[in-house]
Amino acid sequence: MPDDVIVLHDALTLLRAHKKGEPLTLYLKNCGTALRFLQVHLEKCYPGEPITLTGDPRLMERDGKPTTQTTSARILHGEEIPVAENESPYITMSRRMRESYLSPLRGEPERGLLLEPDWSAAAFWYEYVAIHGGELLLEGLRPDSLQGDRIVADIYAKHFGVQTTFTPEGAKISNVQSQMSNRKSVKLDFTDFPDLYPAVALTCEKLSIELNAMGTERLRYKESDRVEAVRLHEVRNDHRMAMALMAADFSVSSDELQCIAKSYPQFVEQWQSICGHLRSHIVTITDVIDGSVSHITPRKGINDDNLGKKHALSKLIHAATTEYVWLHDDDVVLPEASNSPQGGLTTKRSYSKAVLVRPGSDLVILPLKMESESDKPSLLEKLQIAEYSAIQELTMRTAKRGHAVMCSGANLIVRRKAWLACEQDLHPEIPSGDDMFLLEAMKRRGMKISVIDEPDYTAVVRPAPTWRAFFRQRMRWAGKAPEYTDPDILRCGALVAAANLLQLLCPLILLVKFPIEYGLVKKREPRTVWYVALILEVLYPFYILISLLGGLFRRKEW
Repeated sequence: MPDDVIVLHDALTLLRAHKKGEPLTLYLKNCGTALRFLQVHLEKCYPGEPITLTGDPRLMERDGKPTTQTTSARILHGEEIPVAENESPYITMSRRMRESYLSPLRGEPERGLLLEPDWSAAAFWYEYVAIHGGELLLEGLRPDSLQGDRIVADIYAKHFGVQTTFTPEGAKISNVQSQMSNRKSVKLDFTDFPDLYPAVALTCEKLSIELNAMGTERLRYKESDRVEAVRLHEVRNDHRMAMALMAADFSVSSDELQCIAKSYPQFVEQWQSICGHLRSHIVTITDVIDGSVSHITPRKGINDDNLGKKHALSKLIHAATTEYVWLHDDDVVLPEASNSPQGGLTTKRSYSKAVLVRPGSDLVILPLKMESESDKPSLLEKLQIAEYSAIQELTMRTAKRGHAVMCSGANLIVRRKAWLACEQDLHPEIPSGDDMFLLEAMKRRGMKISVIDEPDYTAVVRPAPTWRAFFRQRMRWAGKAPEYTDPDILRCGALVAAANLLQLLCPLILLVKFPIEYGLVKKREPRTVWYVALILEVLYPFYILISLLGGLFRRKEW
């Protein structure tokens, strides 16, 4: 049973046992529906009683203005409210519900009251089928539903090629998108069906369709600010966000899944059952990867026939026998296997871990974190950690939105066949860049790039020990930049270069740049203190200039 129903049931049970005049506090978690109903219920049935409604912090922050739920509660309490022109379907449904209960009391023949399945919950299955294809039967859904969210069937038929066929068992939905012309944009007013916004918005994003959304003002006062949560691909303890992100193949941690019980406790089990055999492979990293790739080092002459890292990488992938291979640099520290009682980090030689790879994924970008081996890192190390945190946050955000601009071969999973198909585009004449050129080649071929952004899969890299080593590394990175052709990478690089050039010309731009970039750093590395980030911000334009110029002259060096 959904948590919302349990919360309201428990509150009403406590109210029935309440003694007049005694204080009572009802805790409603993050259940806005219960809050709206009980506000009216207390006004109508317990006027003047010392009863307090409270809940999670997010519930207490929500807008206190009357909503359709407030009007619905008043109707269910017997208040006569005139029918308005263009009345909300939610209000009409409430009137019909009340009539269903009142008819027997008026001596009219009793009609069975059928509680319909939730059309707003069905939206996530429409989203899934629109993105992944296939066919599903959603039991119990009827074409004559009173629910306003019934419009989800029409929206997905018109804009996303998902056809609904109603049968006695329910709604059968299937993807017929191939029969439609390639749609570039969708314009929708969500005023009457705001709960559909997360599913529709993420469907548009995954299908590269521009969404012109109106009527989203009240979405900022839901269980989360859903407009912002969709933009950042964050769950924020919001049940609809968690389901929408799962349906769109974004990573949702096990802790974040808990909020789904609020409205649809069976969703995760059904999703795993329906999608599991289609969407995932369990891939175990074998000795081929553990014993070979883990020993590749970024200089000539080690396990590479003296021909460089790319040659060694090619040999090892050609020799691999697994569908996927996990690539990493020799100097990273990998996360401990999930079944290890110790947890923490481990070396590569003893490393083995099962990974859930989304179906059809050709490249999986995994997270990295920079940490010093010293308890008291130097200023140089602190600056590198701050910079790396911002780079990682940008890497993950852009990849999650389908516009990846960076990845690192220090922690990367690749489909072997996909790598072999792209091998000719990895620029063997440039020692560095096997990862970025691979990303470009895969995007150019329309291959599927996904992300696993979880602590269990985060590898640790170490900062360069000296300024000389630091700049040599950054020059190597910059040396491959002239070969980039991907539009997303070029736009990102141009934006970074322009922002830093403007800072040189007008230092006051720091007032705008610093809060934005410090936010990226803190998101990935909360321990970063502001003055370290500020020093990095001041030095960054000079560092960019040195790296770019040095990279152009030393691009053939390893």
